[in-house]
Amino acid sequence: MTLNIQIISLLFSFFFGLFFSFFLDINHKIIFNSKKIVKIIGTILAVFLNVILYFVCLLKINNATFHPYELIMIILGFILENYIKKKIKNISNARKQIV
Repeated sequence: MTLNIQIISLLFSFFFGLFFSFFLDINHKIIFNSKKIVKIIGTILAVFLNVILYFVCLLKINNATFHPYELIMIILGFILENYIKKKIKNISNARKQIV
């Protein structure tokens, strides 16, 4: 695999981690007030569809060759999205206290 394809795979995995975390937050808010069976099926379906989406996109980039460092990039993207979300929430709460 060439260096360009590796860099594109890493960047895609990182941004997919951001997207995946954001999507799970939205999914959590949508099914929060649902019945238990709807929560379970909805969560499994959402995760399954995201995994399929990831591998279809990876198929286009590098013939769906998965490397462990791509998983690390997904996790880093996931962590970064949660960190950004907490910072935005803190800034929002600080502004509410000022007003």
